[in-house]
Amino acid sequence: MLIYPKFGFSGSLVSHMPLGPLYASIDAIKAGFEIDFLDVRLNPDSWRERLSSMIGADTLLVGISVWTGAPILSALEISRWLKQKHPGVPVVWGGPHAAFDATDILSEPSVEYAISGYGSVPLAELAKTLSGAEGALPLGEIPGLVYRGADGVPREVAKSPEFERTDYRDIPYDLLARDLDRYGQLGRARRIFSLYSAMGCPYQCSFCSSPAQYRPMKKKYIPYTAADVVDHIQHAKEKYGAEYIYFIDDDSFVKLDHVEAIIDEINRRGIKIGLGFRGARISEIKRMSDEFLTKLARAGTDIMHIGAESGSQKILNLIRKNCTVQDIIDVNRKMARHPEISAAYNWIVGLPGETLEDLRATQQLMLQVVEDNPRAILFIPNKFRPLPGTELYELALRHGYKRPQNLEEWAQHGRARLHAGGEAADAHRQLVGARRGVSLP
Repeated sequence: MLIYPKFGFSGSLVSHMPLGPLYASIDAIKAGFEIDFLDVRLNPDSWRERLSSMIGADTLLVGISVWTGAPILSALEISRWLKQKHPGVPVVWGGPHAAFDATDILSEPSVEYAISGYGSVPLAELAKTLSGAEGALPLGEIPGLVYRGADGVPREVAKSPEFERTDYRDIPYDLLARDLDRYGQLGRARRIFSLYSAMGCPYQCSFCSSPAQYRPMKKKYIPYTAADVVDHIQHAKEKYGAEYIYFIDDDSFVKLDHVEAIIDEINRRGIKIGLGFRGARISEIKRMSDEFLTKLARAGTDIMHIGAESGSQKILNLIRKNCTVQDIIDVNRKMARHPEISAAYNWIVGLPGETLEDLRATQQLMLQVVEDNPRAILFIPNKFRPLPGTELYELALRHGYKRPQNLEEWAQHGRARLHAGGEAADAHRQLVGARRGVSLP
């Protein structure tokens, strides 16, 4: 039994397909295990009844995919309810939070196991071990598994240094069959499928968890071939009625010829489908020609999520964005020449050492972005969340950041006050009021 917990406020606006549990189930399904799935985001008030009807005497384990922040509260509620109602069923946490804090998860009595890193092989091996299958690995040999030893102390097994390469035909989309129309984001009625065109990320943004996550990998970035990606798109469209593809790569445009080859293959096959890209850097769009952007638009692209992050050059240097403030201005003006593609900008505030002057610079840049490109979308600035393993985590500690001491505190992670101080926090309150086309005081 696999579960996706509730998110916070953003979960009311965006409910993308829960690819984590789908990918994690692949090897277990191949090994002959039956998987049930419950997305609590879609059943926020009835999950207990739904879960009760799905768990039986043959339920081997319950796995929960957990993100840092608000989803932890939901995951805790589910785990504790399970321990009350079904005390004999082991609970295992995986997902992004377990990737950097798996050992601390086992401080929660209602959770028996955690899986750090890619989960498909470890989950299948754990299922074999719990079922007593012939040739099953002992717990201490399952890659990425965290478990309690005989003395009750958590033990962590080293994770694999390889990506879990997935064949799209093995992804069990059928687990979502009755809910496919419910995934997407506010204002989009089309059936949206999320998928990857590449694995990993070669960049070293100092605030981001990706460099830490991919540090053990021999290769940091491996793109799928254009033929594989478009085969996946065609499969989603023809078998499941996909009308829109949202690429959720860490970064889709590391190699522009990779994306161009995908677009060319889509055009060659005559596939009509909408496209959106989650990951794009200013430095990458700077390299894009107007002809390249026109090709993206003609193939169906209507949005690119772009990491602008800050209007302060000091902060851009700190977070290793490899661009200048003027680059952001120039890129935005370039995007304004292609109104078919909405440029949706992400921002981050509350970084160690950020000052009122830095925040004002971000405020002014946001205003200029909208002035130069009225179709631009400005997302509410994200508050910096120090994550263990990231470069800025150690700097945040030196600036007085206190690491959360339990899961409840991790659930509040990101809601804490800015480290920048009173005046900077006041400026932040103005910044978080920023909306598309709205002037700031």
